[in-house]
Amino acid sequence: MSETPRSPTPKSVLSIYPALVVVIFALGLLVWAQTYGENARKFPSLVAIILFVLGLMDMWSRTKLPGQTIIRDFWGTSFDRREMNHSPGLGQELNILGWVLGCFAGMAVIGILAAVPLFCLAFTRLRSKRSLQTSVMVALAIFAFEFIVFEWLLDYELYRGLMFSKDGLARW
Repeated sequence: MSETPRSPTPKSVLSIYPALVVVIFALGLLVWAQTYGENARKFPSLVAIILFVLGLMDMWSRTKLPGQTIIRDFWGTSFDRREMNHSPGLGQELNILGWVLGCFAGMAVIGILAAVPLFCLAFTRLRSKRSLQTSVMVALAIFAFEFIVFEWLLDYELYRGLMFSKDGLARW
């Protein structure tokens, strides 16, 4: 493996603030999920709880608290490991955040079943610079997974979005 020179990791990336943002987001997601019906809140609540726990683990690994080195070694969360051979700049981080927010907006407007495969198609093609064929295969695989697991096996109707839900836009 070749050693490529890398720039020092920014202090803002190494601080506890990125993990704190994840924890706060997870708590907000958990509170928001409770506004759904009994069955509809289960999945987003589970996601929020897992995100909260992972955020706490990340936060712990960034501190000097006892056990921090065990967490860093087990989860591999250090930026000085060979797997982390890049230090993205703030612009790159904000770009990725924009992609994630765009996916959330897509889910709100056109629903999960349509937005997630479209997000994967666009991200794989535009950001990862893969071929159109690869991007379409990824999107179809994601769509098949969503449909088979949630819609068919679990009989759980994924959120259809404001455009495709009954009275979707009228609710706003």
